[in-house]
Amino acid sequence: SRARVGTSLPRPTPVAMAERRRRPSATVPAALALPAVPPAVGADGSPPRCLLEAPEPESKKGNNFSKGVRWSPDGTTLLTAHDDSTLRLFAVNPEVLASSSSAAEALPDGVAAGPGLLEPYAKAVEGGPVLDFAFFPSFSWQNPATCCFIASSQDHPIHLREAVGGTLCNSYRPFNQVEEVCHAYSICFSPDGGKILGGFSQYIRVFDVQRPGRQVEDWLLTTKKGKGQKGIIGALAGASESPGLYAAGSYNRSVCVYHQGSRGKPVAWLVDREQDYEMGGVTQLAWANEWLLLSGHRRDPWLRAWDLRMASSDDGSASEGRGLRPKALLHRFPRSARTHQRFLFGVQGCRLSVGTDEGDAVIYSLSTLEEESRIVGAHTRPCVSAMLHPTCNALVTSAGGRCFPNYDVESSAGSDSDSPVGKKRPRGGDPAAGGAGPLDNSVRVWRLGGEAES
Repeated sequence: SRARVGTSLPRPTPVAMAERRRRPSATVPAALALPAVPPAVGADGSPPRCLLEAPEPESKKGNNFSKGVRWSPDGTTLLTAHDDSTLRLFAVNPEVLASSSSAAEALPDGVAAGPGLLEPYAKAVEGGPVLDFAFFPSFSWQNPATCCFIASSQDHPIHLREAVGGTLCNSYRPFNQVEEVCHAYSICFSPDGGKILGGFSQYIRVFDVQRPGRQVEDWLLTTKKGKGQKGIIGALAGASESPGLYAAGSYNRSVCVYHQGSRGKPVAWLVDREQDYEMGGVTQLAWANEWLLLSGHRRDPWLRAWDLRMASSDDGSASEGRGLRPKALLHRFPRSARTHQRFLFGVQGCRLSVGTDEGDAVIYSLSTLEEESRIVGAHTRPCVSAMLHPTCNALVTSAGGRCFPNYDVESSAGSDSDSPVGKKRPRGGDPAAGGAGPLDNSVRVWRLGGEAES
C-alpha cells in the first residue's frame, strides 16, 4: 500500500493573471507598503547574539561544508544539508529565541557566555549530493501528518520524508522525454501542499503528493529553436497569495512567472541585461507579497527585487537587450556571491536577510530599501544561508565552501620526502600564504535585538 501524507487536500482554483495583478503605476515606487516588524537590534542598541551553534558534522570528507539551512514554517525545526549527502534535523524551542533573558546573566562578571550546542535529533542519508530541499507548507507539530519535507539529490528521485526520524515515505520519479529517470535541480510545494513542482532542463514537472511515482504534468518551456525560457531551472517558488502562480529561475539568466493553466507559457518575463549589471544564473526565488518577487543569483554581486505590476510577457529583447534598466526591476540589494554556490536568503514581513562571501549576515529593509543591520564576521567562511525565523526575532546562518588544497607549496627544508611534489596544505590553509584560513562549516542561531553579552 502507498504511504499517504495527511488527508486529501483541495486543489487551488485557477485564477487569471489579469485578475490578480494590480494596474501598473506610472513610476516605480521608492518604497514598499509592507507590514512593520521589530527592529534588528534592541532598543538599547545591543548587537545580535549567537545563542546556538552546530559544529561541522563528522564525515570522511575533509571539508564537510554546509549547502544550506531552512526553518520549518512553524519555526520549531531546522533542516540542513551538507556535502556528505546527508540531511539533518534540529529541534529549536521558539520560547528560547523569544525570551529576553540571557544565559550570560547567570555567569560571574568578566565571563562571557558562549553559544549552546545544537545537536541533530535525526538525519537522512541521500544517495547523491543534495540539490534542493523544502518543508511542507503547513508544517506543524500539532498535526503530525504535516511534519514532512522533500529533497532532491543527484541521479535520484524526489524523496518525501517525515520529520520525526527522517524516514522515507514516498518517492516521486521524474521521467524525461526519452523515458529515463532524471533528477530535479530545484523543487517546491504548491502553496496548499497538494503538488510538488520540480525544475529540469527546459521543463517543469508536476507531481501529485497523494500519488507517488511518475509526474502527472509536463510543462515544456521551450525547444532548441523555439522561444521560451531556456536552460536548467535552478529555482522555483509558488505564490501563496496568488494560487496557481509560480516563478521559475533559469541558469540561463532569466526569471519567468507561470500560471498552472498556461502549462509552460510565461505570463511575465524578468531579465536584467543593463550594462555592467547583467544578472547571473538564478539560484533562489522568494515571494515577498502578491506582486514583489526577489531573486538571488550565482556569481553576481546583487540580489534583485522585481515589481510584477511592471513586468511584460515578452523576453525583454526590445529594451533590455539594448542594455537599459528593466522597468520591472525595483531595486538591487548588494550581496557579494563570487562562486557558483547557492546562497540562500530569507524574507519575513518587510525584512530581507542575506549572507555574503565575506561571512557577514546582512539584514535589509524592504520598506526603505536600505541596510538595517549587519553581523560582521558571523562566519569565517562564506555565509551561504541567512534565514529569518517565521515568528521570532531570530536568524539562522550556515557557512562553508569548497577549499582546494594547494599542491604547489614547497616541502619544508627538513623534509625527508623524496617526492618532487610538495606537501599538501593543511585543512583550510594559512591565510598569510594565500590560503582560506580555518574552515568554518557551522550552523548558528542568532537572536536579533537580544540582551548584550556581559
